[in-house]
Amino acid sequence: MRLVRHVAFDVFSTLDRASAVSFVRDVRRSLSHAEFLERLDSDAEGIVTAQLPVNAALFGQQKLRFRSRLVPTPTGGVLEGLELDDVPGWARVSGDAVVSAAPGGSRLRYRFEIEIHLALPEAERWGGRALVKMIEVTADQVLRRVGERFPDAVESAARAYEATVAA
Repeated sequence: MRLVRHVAFDVFSTLDRASAVSFVRDVRRSLSHAEFLERLDSDAEGIVTAQLPVNAALFGQQKLRFRSRLVPTPTGGVLEGLELDDVPGWARVSGDAVVSAAPGGSRLRYRFEIEIHLALPEAERWGGRALVKMIEVTADQVLRRVGERFPDAVESAARAYEATVAA
C-alpha cells in the first residue's frame, strides 16, 4: 500500500535572506520542533534520517523510517526522498524550501510530499479487506496530522532561530 500527502505552506520570518537560507538548509534546526518525528538526524553529506510513528491496527505501533538527501540550492534546498525496503513499511519525504525577500525579512516557502509504504497481507476475505481498509484509514490520518503540524513546527523553530540570531 502506498499513501501520499502533499504539504505546502509559507513561513514569514525577520531573518535576512542569508540567515533564512542557512536555516532551511539546517534540517536539525528547522525541524527541531517537529515533535511528530523521532530520531531526526542529518550528516555532513546531507543525508537526513528520522522515524515517523504510525499506529496501524495489524502491526501495532510502528516507526517508519525515512531517508532523504538534502541538496542545497541558491535559494534554499531540495529534499530528495530515498527508497528503503523496511518491513512492514517505510516512508519517503521529498520536497523543497525556497527563501525569497519579504517586507521586514524573508518568506520561507515549503513544499513536501510524504509517502507511506506498507507491505500488507493479501486480503481475500471480507475480514481481511476490512482490516486493510482500517490500516489505510489510520495511516492516512497520520499523514493528515503530520501535514497539519508541519507549518507550526517550522514556524516555531524559525522564531527560536530568530531569537538566537538577534541576540
